[in-house]
Amino acid sequence: MTTAVEQDIAHPWATSLITKYQWVLLAGITLLAFALRFYKLGEWSFWIDEIYTINRAQAHYSSLALTLRNIPPHTNWVPVSLLLISGVTNVLGISEWSVRLVPAIIGVLSIPILYFPIRSVFGSREALVAVLLLAVSPWHLTWSQNGRFYTALLLFYTLALLAFHIGLERDRSRYLLLGWLFFYLAMSERIFALFLAPVLAVYLMLLWLLPFAKPPGIHRRNLFILVLPVVVGLLIEAYSFITTGNSRFFGDFGWFFLYRNYTLIRLLGVIGFDIGFAFICLAVFGGFFLLIQKSRIGLLLFIGALLPLGILLLLSFFMFTQDRYLFVTLPSWIILAAMAIKAIEDNLRHNRTWLALAVLAMLVAEAAGAHLLYYRVNEGNRRDWRSAFTLVQEQAKDDDIVVAYWPEFGPYYLDRDIAAWEDTTIEMVVKSDYRTWFVVDSETVWGDLRKKQWIEQNAALIDVFYLRMPEDHHIRVYLYDPARAAQPDS
Repeated sequence: MTTAVEQDIAHPWATSLITKYQWVLLAGITLLAFALRFYKLGEWSFWIDEIYTINRAQAHYSSLALTLRNIPPHTNWVPVSLLLISGVTNVLGISEWSVRLVPAIIGVLSIPILYFPIRSVFGSREALVAVLLLAVSPWHLTWSQNGRFYTALLLFYTLALLAFHIGLERDRSRYLLLGWLFFYLAMSERIFALFLAPVLAVYLMLLWLLPFAKPPGIHRRNLFILVLPVVVGLLIEAYSFITTGNSRFFGDFGWFFLYRNYTLIRLLGVIGFDIGFAFICLAVFGGFFLLIQKSRIGLLLFIGALLPLGILLLLSFFMFTQDRYLFVTLPSWIILAAMAIKAIEDNLRHNRTWLALAVLAMLVAEAAGAHLLYYRVNEGNRRDWRSAFTLVQEQAKDDDIVVAYWPEFGPYYLDRDIAAWEDTTIEMVVKSDYRTWFVVDSETVWGDLRKKQWIEQNAALIDVFYLRMPEDHHIRVYLYDPARAAQPDS
């Protein structure tokens, strides 16, 4: 593979033009990312994981004393996004807008931050295409408008991946140390960052097995820097098991093995929808092209895109999985797609620039179509709990009972107590003289199919709130009226 400098020599006129205006172009792409991520930022309903973010922020980081008790050395991690969200909500109060402000800002800042290491590896043109595709990515937009940790996780994970690569390519140990720092910050956000470990391990192994030139940084000192933190972490984990019988780093991980929620085909389809099928096809083409060129960064990105996908699909056979766990791989797919566009431009003799621009325009257009659904139809790609509970609030009588799988929404969207789905039995409802509202979603009602079927047969369906997604996402609002149930059929 040619270096970024050799690419610039091959296209002097294009490089000169882009270099001259790269800051203007980068600013424009960043402004586009800002506009997309802040448009209707506070309009969408909370969903349950955002409620968890609020509760955790209040319980652990709502004051200086609490914060000091919940960061090292008292705990393992420094969740940067949660600390910032807590700080913002402490000042601005709790609302959909304030809870999502930090993830949105991180989502915007990811554009210029990631531009520089990508440019360092590939060149200005490729970096601008990559960050443009990230800016318009519907998946990145979705998590930038969520009060969760995903944009910070993706940023730290990608910086760690690129730092490790640059450190090995340039034989700079400080980049390897910086990679470990970013990896620690990514792990502080969520354990999904652990995907980076097998990606790097397989990459180093394949460098030895395949006919690739070895990077200058592969020698004893740097391999020691790469391996030592892993060994220390394993020793700490072993010591914790021996002395306490518990895991130091993965204490809550056992929960994921309680049940499965995805079949392999269903999970694969949802992931394809999230990334974009056109992106995936083009990225695979770009990955194979880079492998043919014996590109080490191509090998690393291809592994970074495909290996976590394979691991997650395998895990889906025996544990709880979600498509969002692969969000960290999005930059690998995007950079590979950007390199495929470059390959089209480099290898076609006639009208190559126009053809490359056409492919780029196709990807942007596909993203624009997803944005239209996101803003106009799908309520930010999340269930509209606010509207569902507002309907109940407007139509319920004072002595009505409300049952929902997530009673945590009560303080935010309903001016009354909510009974928990799991604590409510059919017998309790039948014996009660009060009307009972049920607010149930398609994802959680399977926990008690008998109760679900009874509601469908005996309660009146008041409304349904649908999402236009590749899988069933809806909320149904039912009303069981014992007075009507007691009436004989006509």
